[in-house]
Amino acid sequence: MNRATIFCLIGGMSVWLGMTGDGCEFDPAVLDLRQSPAIIANSPIEPTRMRTLEVDLRSYPETNRITWEFGDGTLLTSLPVRSGRTVTHEFVRDGTFEVKVHLFSAGDLLTGRAGRLITSGSLPIDIVGPNTDPIASFVAEDVLDDNGQQTPLTKRFVASSSRDPDGVIVEFRWDFGDGTQGLGRTIEHTFSRSGRFPVRLTVTDDAGLRTSITLVTLVNSLPMANFTFEEDPNNALRFTFNGTGSSDADGAISTFTWDFGDNSPPETGAIVSHTYALPDDYTVVLSVIDEFGALVSTSQVVDVTGTEPFARSISPDFGEVDTIVTNVTIDGENFQNGASVRLERGADVITATSVNVRNEMTIDATFDLNGAALGDYNVVVENPDTTTASLADGFRVVTPNRVRLTTSMGDIVMELVDDAPITTANFRQYVEDDFYDGTIFHRVVPNFVVQGGGFLPGMVPAEGVRDPIVNEFSPSRSNLRATVAMAKLGGDPDSATSEFFFNLGDNSNNLDNQNGGFTVFARVVEGLDVVDMIAAVALQGETPVDDVLLIRAERE
Repeated sequence: MNRATIFCLIGGMSVWLGMTGDGCEFDPAVLDLRQSPAIIANSPIEPTRMRTLEVDLRSYPETNRITWEFGDGTLLTSLPVRSGRTVTHEFVRDGTFEVKVHLFSAGDLLTGRAGRLITSGSLPIDIVGPNTDPIASFVAEDVLDDNGQQTPLTKRFVASSSRDPDGVIVEFRWDFGDGTQGLGRTIEHTFSRSGRFPVRLTVTDDAGLRTSITLVTLVNSLPMANFTFEEDPNNALRFTFNGTGSSDADGAISTFTWDFGDNSPPETGAIVSHTYALPDDYTVVLSVIDEFGALVSTSQVVDVTGTEPFARSISPDFGEVDTIVTNVTIDGENFQNGASVRLERGADVITATSVNVRNEMTIDATFDLNGAALGDYNVVVENPDTTTASLADGFRVVTPNRVRLTTSMGDIVMELVDDAPITTANFRQYVEDDFYDGTIFHRVVPNFVVQGGGFLPGMVPAEGVRDPIVNEFSPSRSNLRATVAMAKLGGDPDSATSEFFFNLGDNSNNLDNQNGGFTVFARVVEGLDVVDMIAAVALQGETPVDDVLLIRAERE
């Protein structure tokens, strides 16, 4: 006889009935119609989810197998009478559960007939387990006024993270550690003084159980930092700084720390003196710390003039060779009427053709750069008393059409074309605005392009992008190896802004014939090997794994 293990679907569950070759023996027509068997459940005195259940089999002596459903998703199937008549079960949660029992007759091993379902019985059981302690938890927050300033000595205590696993919390009681108490899930409290207070929260659940937690809370008003300064009458580079105007409303300031803004080591003390090496504008920062460790800082700009002339900056800081550059402004200190200005580069000296000393801090000058040597020049201001100020490499004489890119992998020199005036002027302006400094080459496609000019490290878009320019593509300027073209949006020929790319190979068949053609505006005259090195870096998709920086772009 062919035998198989048989399971019957009873009450939504699969129940093992025995070994048979004919399948599940279940005929509703022959289901026993006697009274359903009684289920007896013990009634424990203490709250528990454990129950002992017994089925009364006196009316069903033919029972051979017993199956239990406990109503909480668990069951015991096809138990022999000896172990199935009385069972013990721990319910998974509180609630009312419909417990069911199914009685089966024995199968016939000779005929292969499976045991049949004799009858079923059920009993609703109410389960109430032992109460679980509530969990107390809270945080302390500063309280801010309408101006965003910290309200003195006031804290907000929030206990919303407290919970009761098997019920609800009905009371939140606070002891603030200063002799006062309060009630509420969220509560604000103003202390009479600063200090560290053991704040205790006690929560009570709906069954009367209590749990407490204590956190030491620092209550402290922030100090206020304030200082004055004055120049030494005998030394215009020396200043005395006084921080005694700083205060702490609820205590004392323990530390005064000074940063003088000139990269010198910090100094401490309520009153300090400092001598600067050169005239300039310096941002001085005073940081004060109170007795509880709260830190507050304040700053002021100190104009250190000194007595000697000092050149701080020049604008513009470049000029094209073979032109006359007017309205060059030099900012500094202690310039005298009658001062002269010159540019020096080794033996090359260019004396300003006109000088206007507007005041002690500003000079306007004009330079004739016809025939001037290219490169960086020191800017020298000489007062009538022969004292001088010098700004090293402050001014550069450049060509009309060359730009040097200093990258983290080497220098690249580009020569701009003459017949794409809008595009070259757009690129030059980004260079002169220092827009490209610190950007990355964010896209590399080997044998195709290296692209940059739009993103900072971390693929953060660079700020300061101007409006798009019109497309100036010309078949006479094809996208060949070593040329430089403007990137743009797909489907919009007039969308180029700041991004540009180097052609790594002959891309003319592709880039000359799509999206109105990509405008070539320059070619690489030095550093093509650097471009190739960038094209060979490790990539993740089209993005270099390690940033390739465009450190500085400047006219050459």
